[in-house]
Amino acid sequence: MRWKFWQAEEKAQPIVSDEVAAPRPDAVPESAPEPVHEPPALHIEPEPEVPAQVTLTIDEAKGVIKEAGGDVIQVGFLASAYRRSLEEDPASPETAASRKRLRELVGKRLKDRGLLASDGILELRD
Repeated sequence: MRWKFWQAEEKAQPIVSDEVAAPRPDAVPESAPEPVHEPPALHIEPEPEVPAQVTLTIDEAKGVIKEAGGDVIQVGFLASAYRRSLEEDPASPETAASRKRLRELVGKRLKDRGLLASDGILELRD
C-alpha cells in the first residue's frame, strides 16, 4: 500500500472573501434570578440520654458491645482470666485486679459506643 501525502504550498495565503459576517443578534437579557427558597429547618431530635450507671453481667456486657458493633475479643480474654482467678481464689488480690481490668475495659467499650455516659459507672454482676 502506498501513502500519498499532499504538499503544502510554501506561500500559503488566507482565504479572503468579500462577504461580511452577519452581525450577531442582540443578547437576550437574562431574567432576574428567582429567589432561592431555603429548605425548611430540619427537626433534630435530641439524642437519647446515655445512662450514667449500668449494671450488667459479663455475658450481657459482651452481647451489648457486640450488638453495637464493637469488638469483644479482648473482653472475652479478660473475662476468661477473671473467671479462672475467681475459681482458684475468690478473695485473692489477683482476682480483684482481674475484675478491675475487666470492668475498666467493658466500661471503655460501652463509652466508645455511646452506651454509657463519659463519666458513667459500670458495675459487673457475677
